[in-house]
Amino acid sequence: MLKRLMTFSILVLLFIMAAGIGTYLTVNLLIRSENVVVVPDLEGKEVVYALEILSDLKLNTKVKASQYDPIVPKHHVIAQDPEPGTEIKQGRDVRLVISRGAQAVVLPNLTGMSVAQARILLAENDLGIGHLSHTSDAIRPKEEILAQSPPGGATRLRGSDIDLLISAGPPPTTITMADLQGLTLNQAIAVLESHHLLTGQIRYLRDPSKPDDMVVAHHPKSGYPVNTGTSVDLSVNQQSGYATGEQRDGVVLFRHRAPNGFLRQHVRIIVVRLLSTIEMFNGFVRPGRDVWLLIPYDQPMTILRYVDDELVETQRYQ
Repeated sequence: MLKRLMTFSILVLLFIMAAGIGTYLTVNLLIRSENVVVVPDLEGKEVVYALEILSDLKLNTKVKASQYDPIVPKHHVIAQDPEPGTEIKQGRDVRLVISRGAQAVVLPNLTGMSVAQARILLAENDLGIGHLSHTSDAIRPKEEILAQSPPGGATRLRGSDIDLLISAGPPPTTITMADLQGLTLNQAIAVLESHHLLTGQIRYLRDPSKPDDMVVAHHPKSGYPVNTGTSVDLSVNQQSGYATGEQRDGVVLFRHRAPNGFLRQHVRIIVVRLLSTIEMFNGFVRPGRDVWLLIPYDQPMTILRYVDDELVETQRYQ
């Protein structure tokens, strides 16, 4: 009887141990299956695609290094750590080595492009603009690239600079100064540009007998001979308040927002001061993007906003 009781007790104890071990293994496997993932093969994949895959697996992406590679395209994965097929817990890091592309690149042909377009193309290939030379050209418009050195098709290392020869527009010619009095500031600037003249200093005065924003005088005066490329100073009547913008600590925070769409805008922001004219921005802006500029504000100035080579706004600060 005692022997049977001991046998029964041992069987019960073994059953309890087996149940405990089974429960432990089951829970452990369930937990492990939930928290452990297999690292995918990311080599040769585009970095954005790799980031999406790792994010879906709840793994962290870390860029270990970036280096030139003659085979793996730019912005693609060269190597990874851990290796593909490794099992790791969610939340762990996967370190990637990203390709910067081939160290030597074939130079693009920039002839016929504007300088702004060339800057974008060169930046995409990790190239820069070197020495800029200007020459008059009766056919090619101003700021169009006439030649480059080294020429397009040559092979150079990334980080190299390309020297450019740029059109300064038609050679100077002598014309008769137009009469700008009575025009608005925008109209006067449009006339100057159509005659290949530059906007010089803009002075403001207050005359209640004349309309607001009217040009009341300019130098050189109408009828005088002037060469194309000459700066013309304007005196403009100003009755209403000046533009306020967002001013702080001696600067104006200027903003340009490109509308939504599909085409980039060519935007130029020019600041006309009493003794200088400065181009603050010249480039192509993607749809929906903002351009923010901090412009020093320590004297009267006028900000000219050009979109696709058309003057669309003037803002005056006094």
